[in-house]
Amino acid sequence: MRTITPRIFVFSRYWRLRRRPNSLPLSWRPVASSQGTTRYTRFRELLLVLNACGIPHQTIQMSGREYIYVPALLENVALYELGAFVKESITPAPQAPPLPVYPHAFVAALALLPLILWYGWRVGWWHVPPLLPAPELWNSAGVLDVVRVRVFNEWYRTVTALTLHASLTHLCGNVAFGSIFLTLLARLTGIGRALWLTLLGGALGNALTVLLRPRPVLSLGFSTALFASIGAISGYMACQQQGRRKAMLPVAAAAALLAMLGTEGENTDYAAHLAGLGCGLALGAFEAWRVRSDRAGLGQWLAAAVTALLVVSAWWLAFATINS
Repeated sequence: MRTITPRIFVFSRYWRLRRRPNSLPLSWRPVASSQGTTRYTRFRELLLVLNACGIPHQTIQMSGREYIYVPALLENVALYELGAFVKESITPAPQAPPLPVYPHAFVAALALLPLILWYGWRVGWWHVPPLLPAPELWNSAGVLDVVRVRVFNEWYRTVTALTLHASLTHLCGNVAFGSIFLTLLARLTGIGRALWLTLLGGALGNALTVLLRPRPVLSLGFSTALFASIGAISGYMACQQQGRRKAMLPVAAAAALLAMLGTEGENTDYAAHLAGLGCGLALGAFEAWRVRSDRAGLGQWLAAAVTALLVVSAWWLAFATINS
């Protein structure tokens, strides 16, 4: 036995030395190896961890496998960092609580009925109340005229133009699609705040087009507010997603809707549609942040009242300008 044991010890030590790469110092230690496709992907992730932590390392291939070696003094640090990364990747990240969904959202579509009433008064479907000016003056008083807004500061036109339509087809298209997207937005934000976000996004979109247009243009229609509601839905839903790629899906869907619905027709105002969508995206993202952060905002009834007051005030200014 005395003559056999040293030979076995020497043989095992010699075998371990032969298994070790000649290009590495004897003090370096293995901390990870790759096996198969899945393990190889994780192996590359471990390399990124070591690079991020500034731990020197080398990769060696032996017997069809790849190994990671680090200096012996940094072995414990490397094992700790790699173990923490593996544990974090296995443990699911805490999910944010879902945002509330409001019932009876279809009621928001009824807010578009005044557009039909307003159009009927203007074209003579029914008698106009005696307190209002002659219907033939409404178009010139409320249309979005870039020159009059810039020169005479008639910014109320950014609101009044949303309530005017060039034809019955124009009106029906905006009311049909507007009722769909306004209902969807109301499910996320509530009826009152959906009306407020839609009107505010449409008015801001019109104001943005006034500032960016290089030439005089006349514009009217609810479509700018329609795309503002689409943008608000997309911005709100994007803030619910985890990860940048998933958050881009609602934004891509909004861009697709803009391409399908907002680029048809000879007199289509592409700039206003794009501006409305952009303003809606910003407002929807801000609304989702406000709700998730539990920040105070206008209540549902107050938001609806402010929306109606803004429209009435804008038309009161428009009619006052006519009388003056």
